[in-house]
Amino acid sequence: MECAERGLIDAPWLRFGDAGALMRALAEIGAREGLGALLAEGSRRAAEQVGGGSAEFAPHVKGLELPGYEPRTMHAMALGLAVNSRGADHNRSGAYEADLSGDLDRFAGGDAQVAAAVETEDRAAVMDSLILCKFLRGVFREPFGEWAALLAAVTGWDADGAELRRTARRIVLAKRVFNIREGWRPSDDWLPERLLSQPLETSSGRVAALTPERLRAMISGYYAARGLDSGGRPAPADLAGLGLR
Repeated sequence: MECAERGLIDAPWLRFGDAGALMRALAEIGAREGLGALLAEGSRRAAEQVGGGSAEFAPHVKGLELPGYEPRTMHAMALGLAVNSRGADHNRSGAYEADLSGDLDRFAGGDAQVAAAVETEDRAAVMDSLILCKFLRGVFREPFGEWAALLAAVTGWDADGAELRRTARRIVLAKRVFNIREGWRPSDDWLPERLLSQPLETSSGRVAALTPERLRAMISGYYAARGLDSGGRPAPADLAGLGLR
């Protein structure tokens, strides 16, 4: 819609606030007809074709569109979305839980936000592997230990919480190594330019801003917490210890 209003694409019918235009766009995307042939490729590929600066406001990370969370107002989630191996996926990085918990300042980015991003990413990795619904995450007091007990009861394995934490780390690194093999670059761990250059006024009147410097500092902290080098890559010895190449 913004591309249409800026004249970057020829779609005078596509305007913000027009529900009928939205339904038409969705139908065309599903059928890959008209404008839908372009939009069905996703915002990253569409922006590459449209040009005109549209890449700066294309709402994606690694080609996956942003979920319903505003990174400028949730800085732990901003980090989680930026470094997530799948892109802007709130089911692989549930750091919004920490932002909304009231236990940390969601408008600030620092060590607490880094720790929250790592912890929620690890928890998501284990829950996915155990095939547990993410809506159950709030019912566990000591998740890794309780999940290990569930796993042991079902499989007979002698598992404990410490083993599941190591497993979570291995899962996260395995996905990162896969991405590196497929052409990942450090610049892929980032957010759309608009989110880093345009502050947002909240309903309470507070101005929320996420600067490139703050995001870069959090990413560096995340890399350090994960045992990665400054370019986001794991050490060979670390991978060998986890049974990965």
